[in-house]
Amino acid sequence: MALLEPHKHPRHEPQDINAKHKSTLSTQDRTALALTTGIGTMYAVYFFAAFMMGWMLWQTYFSHKAFDPFPFAFLLFLGNIVQLLLMPLIMVGQNIQGRHAEIRAEEEYNTTMTSYKDIEHILKRLDAQDHELLKQTNLLEDLVRAQSNK
Repeated sequence: MALLEPHKHPRHEPQDINAKHKSTLSTQDRTALALTTGIGTMYAVYFFAAFMMGWMLWQTYFSHKAFDPFPFAFLLFLGNIVQLLLMPLIMVGQNIQGRHAEIRAEEEYNTTMTSYKDIEHILKRLDAQDHELLKQTNLLEDLVRAQSNK
């Protein structure tokens, strides 16, 4: 009574993707990732808003003259410089985060495919066992009928 061959597909060993990804990062990548994570928070928004408000208040109340549009225009210029400097940095950080997501997705796919193959094999074995049980049940019923007819 050979039901099925043993399970022979290659096994996928799950890996720690976070450690794998961190081991590939250079110092520049780590710096870009840390800055992207820090700048992408509401605390950074609060900091820049407070800086802008502080500059405007300082120019208004402590410059010993009425509010001058030049410092405000200069403040906007500084804000644009910050944006121009941070934009490529954020793009680099997002690329690194995207690479991590791709590695994680690949690992999840491999793990899912291994589980799928295992489930397929289990279902085939259960189906073969059901057929074998049905065959044995029919054989037993035939033996019982033969004994009761004697």
